[in-house]
Amino acid sequence: MASKWLDIYLTMKPEVSKIFDDLEAYHDWCRWELQPFDEADLYRKNSPIYSAYLNSKKTRRQNNNNNNRGGKKREQNLSH
Repeated sequence: MASKWLDIYLTMKPEVSKIFDDLEAYHDWCRWELQPFDEADLYRKNSPIYSAYLNSKKTRRQNNNNNNRGGKKREQNLSH
């Protein structure tokens, strides 16, 4: 009877699991980029290191779309 209650009590909720997964990914990025790791910076967008981590996760296409907000998009000249 106690084991069933413990199984329910000790299961990881999806929200908590996401936090630990995000923390592990942020820690790995800090190790590879030789940046100081502070777990308190997780989800703190005004932290320069966490902001750099978020920018590194963006794809190149997302970065180009953000840079060309008001201007023309680059066009390729395919004529020779």
